[in-house]
Amino acid sequence: MTRLFTATMACVLTAGAAAAANPPLKIYNGDRRTDTVYTAKHYLIGVTEPGATAYINGKEAHVYRTGSFGAEVTLSQGDNNIPVTVRTKGGTTDTNVHLVLAQRPAVASTAPEETFTLPEPVAVTTTEGAYLQYGNGGDRLGGSKMGFIDAGIPLTAVGETRNLYKVALGQQAFAYVPKEYVNAGGEGMKVYNTGSTSVSNIGTADRVAVSLPGRLPYSSYTEIDPSTIVVKLYGATNNTNWLTQRNTPGMIDYVDLRQDESDVLSLIIHLKEKYQWGYSIAYDGNVLNIDVRHRPASLELKDLTIGLDAGHGGPYPGAHSPSGLTEKEVNLDIVLKLADILRKKGANVVLTRSGDTGPSMTERKNIWREAGVNLAVSVHNNASGNPLIPMGTSSYYKHLFSRALAQNLHSSMLELGLANFGLTGNFNFSLNGPTDFPNALVEVLFMSSLPDEEMLADPEMRTRLAQQIAKGIENYLAQVKASL
Repeated sequence: MTRLFTATMACVLTAGAAAAANPPLKIYNGDRRTDTVYTAKHYLIGVTEPGATAYINGKEAHVYRTGSFGAEVTLSQGDNNIPVTVRTKGGTTDTNVHLVLAQRPAVASTAPEETFTLPEPVAVTTTEGAYLQYGNGGDRLGGSKMGFIDAGIPLTAVGETRNLYKVALGQQAFAYVPKEYVNAGGEGMKVYNTGSTSVSNIGTADRVAVSLPGRLPYSSYTEIDPSTIVVKLYGATNNTNWLTQRNTPGMIDYVDLRQDESDVLSLIIHLKEKYQWGYSIAYDGNVLNIDVRHRPASLELKDLTIGLDAGHGGPYPGAHSPSGLTEKEVNLDIVLKLADILRKKGANVVLTRSGDTGPSMTERKNIWREAGVNLAVSVHNNASGNPLIPMGTSSYYKHLFSRALAQNLHSSMLELGLANFGLTGNFNFSLNGPTDFPNALVEVLFMSSLPDEEMLADPEMRTRLAQQIAKGIENYLAQVKASL
């Protein structure tokens, strides 16, 4: 992996071998399969050997150390032929790039898929991996998730799309569940009175246990000011006449029960500390257990287990850069460097992959859960936008309690002088989904940006990027420590 830069150049140089002393020249088309485009302003990108001089439409274009170069050209309607020339002391290579500017064809409506009301309600039961989502929309990351729920929970479907059931969670509450995560049958969702509820310290977590006559669906969210976890229990009416605290909790201050609607009960879990370390929700029989993890006894790296994920891998290369870098290689190189940095500081590091493999998202999450990681970071690199400018770095989180981790990672990366592509919340990426531990995604730079690509191709820069991610983790831990 330390020879990424050299390997990329070899790929480009091979294309020009037949031209003897003349420099190689490749026009980069990205995902475009034809020479037809639909906007007058077009980014034309080429790749040659480093040190060459390049011209597009007669104007010199900067050649990066990767050999990539480019310019924005303005096209006329119909046929356009754009001359491209690269020169070295050994010779000159010329080509004409043919592009056709056409009217954009009409596209099918992108309106959300219609939900049809079922003639009669249908009883279904959740299976392993089920989750609820707010609506019937979606994108490449899927619909926005309310959260994962346990298996064996009866639901009542009242509508459907091609891939989703619309399920009633109460008189006024509805959600959607993928059809692949439910089985038909059962009695459907019921309304139950809650029984006894207790709070207890079980060692590494505090447990809120709610007894019920049967399983009910739920969702959860976190607040950071004040520090709370809110669990909504659908189909529940509050018949808990005592809420017992059995011993001294480590993280929970107190729990409040609030009947927001006639059939929706909220458990509001107030925490003692500003920063949260994750929680899980699962049924044991018909008892709903909410386990709130304690803060680690020590916030020193040498006493913590850090989960790291190198995005993509195996048959899933991710984005490609113009000069031939693949995202899966760059991600892994940065993560291996980061793991080495953290291990030298004493941390126990758990990788979702250490080579060119492509574990599923479920497998990656299970690796972290089984290892009991204290926090986790996934590393990717972005693509899209203007390839001629630095597009920059960004960090992402789903749940509010992970915002501080993502924010520290982002601030640390910006110390390198990288362009700021932003800090993004409510991100629907699968590895941001777990509530078991603080987690964040770092999109380091853009594979598609020529100046960003040049940085990613440099092994020394990838080391610096890894160092800044490590610094972001340390800054987060220091921030937590200062709050105690």
